[in-house]
Amino acid sequence: MRRFAGHFLLFAGLMLTSSTPAIHAALAAPGPADVHAAIDDVDSPADLLDQPARAWSFTRWVDTKPLTLEGLRGKVVLLRWFNTNCRFCGNTLPGLETLRTRYASQGLVVVGVFHPKPVHEVSDTFVRRTARKLGFSGPLAVDQEWTTLNRWWLVNHPGRSWTSVSFLIDRDGIVRWAQGGGEYHPSRDPQHASCDASYAELERTLRRLLDDRAAVVPANGRR
Repeated sequence: MRRFAGHFLLFAGLMLTSSTPAIHAALAAPGPADVHAAIDDVDSPADLLDQPARAWSFTRWVDTKPLTLEGLRGKVVLLRWFNTNCRFCGNTLPGLETLRTRYASQGLVVVGVFHPKPVHEVSDTFVRRTARKLGFSGPLAVDQEWTTLNRWWLVNHPGRSWTSVSFLIDRDGIVRWAQGGGEYHPSRDPQHASCDASYAELERTLRRLLDDRAAVVPANGRR
């Protein structure tokens, strides 16, 4: 048995040092951490940070008058795209509802943007029911054809893997925080440590923006 084991180890060593392309390709194949890093790179919103928020043109608004970027100047605005049968949205929206109610009086506006997946017509009743089921009661916009989602996120990035993205816009209309999709929420579960960290970062950022009184634009538009 020992002699057989010795021969097997010698054979394995020769195979690992072989110059066969297939073996080298296998050895170079990324592990799980590398794969996640690659996905994170694809879905990184870094190119949008500290840039003016792009214009939105939603299909319609549900239960509220249309909101515009210009009309929200002086407010801090958080947008989150969501859809039905999305557990990531279901895990995230309750935390956003908490932030909405906690900071509304200080100038935070949280907007849930429904984008049907796949693209199809949806009713206001369906959008409203979905949002309430997921735990969100704030203003709702419908991006039925993904027009704004494409303009903000997907254009020139066909490889992006998420559509449930979030953007935090300061009082002057500049994107100051963004999250490339998936979920983020308070959690003590070690498996959701990154979700908890992202949520904490979001809250720190929005509190800083809300406290930045120098960035407030008066109603007459003059400083």
